[in-house]
Amino acid sequence: EAARYPASIFEPVYEQRVLLAQGENQHITYILGVSDEYVREHRLNEHLLTQADPSLDLGENTLALGAGVAYHLGVSNANPPPIITVYLPKIDATTTALNLSDAVRAKNVFVTSIHTVQPDYDVNKAIAPRSWVQAFTGAKHPSYLEVYDDDNALRKSIEAYFGDRAIIADRLEQEATLFKVMRSERLVVLAILAFVVVLASFGIVSALTIIALEKKNDIYTLWSMGTSNAQLRAIFFKNGLLIVLAGWAVGLGIGTSIILIQKYIGVVSLGSGYIQEYYPVVLSWQHYLLTTTIVLSIGTVISLWSTGKVIQQINQT
Repeated sequence: EAARYPASIFEPVYEQRVLLAQGENQHITYILGVSDEYVREHRLNEHLLTQADPSLDLGENTLALGAGVAYHLGVSNANPPPIITVYLPKIDATTTALNLSDAVRAKNVFVTSIHTVQPDYDVNKAIAPRSWVQAFTGAKHPSYLEVYDDDNALRKSIEAYFGDRAIIADRLEQEATLFKVMRSERLVVLAILAFVVVLASFGIVSALTIIALEKKNDIYTLWSMGTSNAQLRAIFFKNGLLIVLAGWAVGLGIGTSIILIQKYIGVVSLGSGYIQEYYPVVLSWQHYLLTTTIVLSIGTVISLWSTGKVIQQINQT
């Protein structure tokens, strides 16, 4: 089954736990030996923090660090690129070896870029070319194989071939806990937004009531001219919608301004303990659409409800 697919969709990954050192700073992390295809599939070029290097360079004797790894090593966006020493214990080394070179392998590499994906990944991963990682570790077989294809038939054939000898998982299954947390966090934010909008929308009731009291004589005049309650409801409903639309436009404008100021000027700082100086923000049309839907939906319902209340109060007076 696998023979029917191009070799480019299969990515062997060589993973090894190593010690990285830069000056007096040291950090134990996992180094991944990959190809340029891995970088493209994981879109790592979209998550670069460095500006000197335009892409995630996987040239020989190079290393791309996660932001957490770079922080622990004291590496920043520098030019020329800093040199990192990679240490790996030799499997065949004797316990009595007194010479460090007999006990560990060491290799000097250049840091070409720093990227950030998510905290657990950033502090535990460094990316390097597959060629020197395989030669440095002496690995004969890859640690695992990534398959860049969503064909269920291919997955089923791989599962049938390996059986219980291998674990096969897609990206969602590999990071199940992370994705659950991200979904829960988004739902909580949306719930808070909806709750705030509901509370703010009750101001429509007060606004329409004040309008009704101010225009009470005009309303009686309209009634005497044959205006029905349904027509009055439509008038007050349109007033309520205008209030909702005005609040939506002002809120969206203020929110967009705050995001643009944070993005291009920087107001909220993350502090000195982070590679990125300012809190990252992004403008997303999906978020605009979702926010607009929530605000207008709740505002419309509250306007309908408050219109009925106002007409009922007028009828009782």
